[in-house]
Amino acid sequence: MMNKRKVGAVIIMRPNHNNYGTSLQGLATIQVLNKLGYPFHIIRYVKNDSFMDVMKKLPGLLRSGAFPVFLKRKKQKMQLKLNSIYANNISKRNNSVNAFKNKYFEPLCDYYTGYDALKKGAFNYDVIFVGSDQVWGPLSIYSGFYNLLFVDKSIPHFSYASSFGKSRIMEWQKGETAQFLNQLNTIGVREIRGKEIVKELTGRDATVVADPTMLLTRSEWEELIASSKKTIDEPYILAYILGNNAETRQNIRKLARETNLKIVSFPHMDNYEPLDCDFGDIQVYDADCLDFVSLIKNAKYVCTDSFHCSVFSIIFHKQFLTFYRHKKTDKMSSNSRIDSLFELFGLKERLFNDTDDVLKKMQHSIEYDYVDEKLKVLNAESMDFFKNALELDNKNFYE
Repeated sequence: MMNKRKVGAVIIMRPNHNNYGTSLQGLATIQVLNKLGYPFHIIRYVKNDSFMDVMKKLPGLLRSGAFPVFLKRKKQKMQLKLNSIYANNISKRNNSVNAFKNKYFEPLCDYYTGYDALKKGAFNYDVIFVGSDQVWGPLSIYSGFYNLLFVDKSIPHFSYASSFGKSRIMEWQKGETAQFLNQLNTIGVREIRGKEIVKELTGRDATVVADPTMLLTRSEWEELIASSKKTIDEPYILAYILGNNAETRQNIRKLARETNLKIVSFPHMDNYEPLDCDFGDIQVYDADCLDFVSLIKNAKYVCTDSFHCSVFSIIFHKQFLTFYRHKKTDKMSSNSRIDSLFELFGLKERLFNDTDDVLKKMQHSIEYDYVDEKLKVLNAESMDFFKNALELDNKNFYE
């Protein structure tokens, strides 16, 4: 058992977003901290920006893509008003995921309202870290939260498996990004491209570490999902598709026809998607995060454009295919996190290309002994990084 220290863990990206992967990486981080014997809290920041504060940030927010996000949310709200069936189904999903978060996260949360309170609250902790997922996206830079700018220099703080979410940093954000990176004691990133970005902007060496979900063994995940009662009583293809690519869905339908299997889908995960309305023989809305993992484990095949669904497919040794969510020519896409994952584990053949035969590609064998060995090495290195970072003191502020 290590020294009992109070760790402030900023581990959940967008707590109001009911994304399965976001919550599952948070749960995995909690499980790892518990195993290491650290008492910890989840820091929650409740904004109360004045009108002038918002106006100061507005130009940067707009340049970084806030307007399309705003329109997307408005469209989502409109669909909820216009479509009662859709609204009812989304309510089921929200209720399931919120119950999960209330069980695992809320008892650990410390809330701070306003940025001044957040900065003062940082002194309640011996060390603070920001965790995994796309916490360093273009819009997050303006809150001063996930980049840990609220943390005083006297308090050790670091990142674990944090992701920029994009393949490159926009020119006008490079200076601000370098600023917050240089204030971190040590930097752990989730993607190879993230390591390259840190080097390009700061000259510092970041460490590529495993996503928290991969720090738990298959048996540990099986123990967590043992209570799940969400089952499908026949073989099926699990399709977890978040993007709006019609060809992806067509290929999954083709696979279903050729295998005579039903498609289990999760419609409208990120927003209302018309393509999802008639996609899937069994449409799932009432699954919580652990139900989602259980459904992956028990699937015959898995098709996805999701990072975390790909991760759990690897953990449970599934026959799976991953589709790019964005066009390869999109320089601001999030494809790099999939590329990095598959490069780390020698799984590039699991990426579906337009010229592939979907059945032949799906049934191609996967050398999981090799994958498990790579994962074992990465996890050992990642746990060493994590434990060393949690023991940071002011004497080794920089690597």
